[in-house]
Amino acid sequence: MTTAIITPPALEPLTLADAKLHLRIEHADEDDFITQTIAAARQYVEAVTGERMLTQAWRQYVSDWPSNRGVRLEISPVQSVVAVTAFDREGVPHQIAPEDTELVRGSRPQLLMFSASVDPSLAANGLEIDLTVGQGDLPTDVSPALRQAVAMLVAHWYEFRGAVSPSQQPVSLPAGLDALLRPFKRVGLT
Repeated sequence: MTTAIITPPALEPLTLADAKLHLRIEHADEDDFITQTIAAARQYVEAVTGERMLTQAWRQYVSDWPSNRGVRLEISPVQSVVAVTAFDREGVPHQIAPEDTELVRGSRPQLLMFSASVDPSLAANGLEIDLTVGQGDLPTDVSPALRQAVAMLVAHWYEFRGAVSPSQQPVSLPAGLDALLRPFKRVGLT
């Protein structure tokens, strides 16, 4: 399954002011670098955990109709299913009615189940599932552990930014980062 971001988060989980306080920096000379590092740290944490921190819109592409009528959602936590589009053999899109889907929130990963009334042939050329995901709209909605992980990465990457070329970053990760991220990582068989 493939996923693509449609609308990135409007905010970062760590403000520039919070990052500068964490770094003990009072000048504005490196504000642009710190801001970019915050975004990179968020993206890293989200990629490693699959957990989206702040509200954002994603699309998941599914190539085949699920045999058990359920699709594992690769991005979490899902706030809402915005739309489900099925493409028939000719590539014609068909909207699947919201009442024909159910978001199963108690599972990890979350599942989107389809009712028996949905004709599987509608999805002969796959499905597109539009999702609103994230822990919330504001940095304060984000798990403290994930916010701390972002702060740790920002500090670590700030400290070691000149040690190696940018193309080789990240050259290392801070001690304790894995312990903060472990509860959010998906466990599965490969």
